[in-house]
Amino acid sequence: MQRQQLVEEIKILMDLVERKTTTLADSVMEIDVNEYTNPEQFQREKIELFRNYPQFVGPSCVVPESGDYFAFDDTGVPILIVRQEDESLKAFVNICSHRGAPLNECDHGKAKKGRVFSCPYHGWTYDLEGKLIGVPFGNEGFDTIDRDTLGLRPLDVQEKYGMIFVMPNPDKTFDIDETLAGLQERLSGFGFEDHYYLGAKQVFTDFSWKLNMDTFHEYYHFEFLHAESIATMAYSNTAHYKQYGRNHSMGSPALAINELKDIPEGQWEPREYASFVNFIFPNTVIFVVNDHFQTWRVYPITPDRSVVYHSMFLPNRPQEGEEREQYEAYFQMINDVAVSEDYSLVDKINRGLKAGIERKVLVGRNEPGVQNMHRQLREVLGK
Repeated sequence: MQRQQLVEEIKILMDLVERKTTTLADSVMEIDVNEYTNPEQFQREKIELFRNYPQFVGPSCVVPESGDYFAFDDTGVPILIVRQEDESLKAFVNICSHRGAPLNECDHGKAKKGRVFSCPYHGWTYDLEGKLIGVPFGNEGFDTIDRDTLGLRPLDVQEKYGMIFVMPNPDKTFDIDETLAGLQERLSGFGFEDHYYLGAKQVFTDFSWKLNMDTFHEYYHFEFLHAESIATMAYSNTAHYKQYGRNHSMGSPALAINELKDIPEGQWEPREYASFVNFIFPNTVIFVVNDHFQTWRVYPITPDRSVVYHSMFLPNRPQEGEEREQYEAYFQMINDVAVSEDYSLVDKINRGLKAGIERKVLVGRNEPGVQNMHRQLREVLGK
């Protein structure tokens, strides 16, 4: 958001704090526990939400220069995103045409010599545009193949507003503006194009990916679950919720927000007094705080297992030594809070869901973000 939008958001949050309330949904939502545990629904989710729906890859700064790549296979389709020499992006199914090995050796990095990818299995080589340009022992061992037809299979990738999206299904395309549905206005000005990618932490959880996502969409639990951590910095059960198509955003006021009453509006530093959770359907949260932003991407593995990628982005590359160590320690602390407080409790919730007792999960009017995620899931899946 630009400065004036941030100022208006602060005013809304100050009003909510003054009135000791939050944005409310129209009614209480009921979710059958079967929606979390049904294996048939899980298989439909894997296809409709993670194969046939555009996926947020990350901000543009994850692949800043020509030859930089970002790779992941958590949708079920191995995906390779590559920055081209003209600064555009291309995406491919990350499967070598020979025996099917992935072309990268880590989740992000630089192509060899900044120009080519070489399969680690037998050395078949591709350029940044996915064209097959080298086959060791090719004249004798593969004398009948047509190399022009054996390049990497392209995927629809789109980059706009400092964000990268890809369609995992090679037979489908998408419209990035339709996918974002205006959320880009909320996210503008936060440095998605030029921040420094500090890295990502991978966390496996032994419960449904939807239980994982539920934790991000409400501030109702701060006072109780995070009494010694987040609740010491932000108000509990206070949020300004706004929907953008299938997506939404939630502003959260810092405990110190009322200090602004004594400061002229022109001197306000809004990001010091609020944080913002931005949900990109179906599985991504972008968390914007004062001096940086984080992304959390959640993917299903089985009905009872999921994986989270927690990434951090800083305004500038930290200096080696003490500055980097401080940022790394902060990054680890945030991750540890999620694991020790949120995930440990959700693991216990999962045991209750699997108990075989027919019941409803209740989502309150003060939890509009949770309601929206499940409402959109039902719509896409045709429930």
